[in-house]
Amino acid sequence: MDKLLNRSFVSIVIVQIASLFGDAVLRFALPLYVLNVTGSAALMGAVSAAAWLPYLVLTPIGGVAADRVNKRRIMAALDTLLALTCAAFLALDGTVDLVGLCICALIVLYAAQSVYQPTVQAAVPFVAPREGIVRATAIVSQISALSGLVGPVIGGLVFGLFGIEPVVAVAGAAFAVSAVLIVCVVRIPFQRAERSQGVLRMVAGDIAESFAFLRGERPVILKTILLVAGINLTLSAFIIIGAPVTVTQILGLPNQFMGFAEGALALGGLTGGILVGVLAKRLTLRQAPVFLFVAAVALLPIAVVLGTPLDPLVAYGVLVASLFVCMACATMFSIQGISFIQLETPAHLVGKVIALAMSLANCAQPVGQLVYGGLFDALRGNLVPVALGTVAAALVIAALTRRVLKRGLPAEAGAASGAPAPASALEAPESGA
Repeated sequence: MDKLLNRSFVSIVIVQIASLFGDAVLRFALPLYVLNVTGSAALMGAVSAAAWLPYLVLTPIGGVAADRVNKRRIMAALDTLLALTCAAFLALDGTVDLVGLCICALIVLYAAQSVYQPTVQAAVPFVAPREGIVRATAIVSQISALSGLVGPVIGGLVFGLFGIEPVVAVAGAAFAVSAVLIVCVVRIPFQRAERSQGVLRMVAGDIAESFAFLRGERPVILKTILLVAGINLTLSAFIIIGAPVTVTQILGLPNQFMGFAEGALALGGLTGGILVGVLAKRLTLRQAPVFLFVAAVALLPIAVVLGTPLDPLVAYGVLVASLFVCMACATMFSIQGISFIQLETPAHLVGKVIALAMSLANCAQPVGQLVYGGLFDALRGNLVPVALGTVAAALVIAALTRRVLKRGLPAEAGAASGAPAPASALEAPESGA
């Protein structure tokens, strides 16, 4: 029997399906609702950016919690919080401003995910054998992509036919199911860490220790994280704002089509995760920038869509294909990077380091969403330069990433693809997140 398919790991996968489905439904529907109601890409970008702020602030704290607090309890508490948030949304529907309600719901959602995701990543080494960590990370990524595939499609159909309230009800039910399953099924080994100081001082100390580790012992990881922040500033923000504006306003297609476009993104992520799982022993982190190059080039056809009077359905097909390829390649790069961090980081730091990495990598995304929201409103009649500028910026960042990895990775960088990690990464029983 495959050692990876043990009860603990399988149970985490099952609850992830439910929780991430609810997350994907809300992340898709609420910003699109704001765009539908206001017609403003700038306001949509502002709402999305505001929702990101608690995520960026709380993610490092989530990493500290993931290393020091019972992971199972964290996951159950957060799913319960999200289920209650959905219930509150439905109870307040019709009594307060619905756009403001969407903003509040998104803030809670992103804040919860800032703690939830580092916890799940930090749980992987506790429930998967060391030789299976890359595969386990790929499977977790595939579950996220699968939920992102099904969630927006179902959310788009329900939203397009019945409105926002049933979408929130479906998401709330998914969170509730996940919380119950975590309490009843999930088991994650836990050893309580000693605490000899106040919570805030402990958090600050842990974050400082994580940053010192990245800067002093693994500077190549820190440099790569900062370059990924550049990708999120440009390529990611362009997709998040540009895709719904292009589908629903420029092409004039209904919300259901945006659901299928989001599904294409998720299917690309799922495909990328599968490919990494299959090719894990052949891939190395040195090769990873190739995927960033391809992801950037994949956006070029979108410039054609924005600059050529094509039939809306033809243009939509080109857009969907571009999004699929872009996300597949971005996911392959991401999984290799996360696996490398898991294998190179001492066990007592792994949750904190991954959380800090996530926070740093995503810190530029709200800025990008604000900028692209304004650009899409101001240049609605001529968006080709926006698309081409995004591609050019992403290509430059990919080239810089290749240079950083070529110069900074040790000869045993194959650890990111499943080969044994250096001894320094094996100082404690657990080694990844």
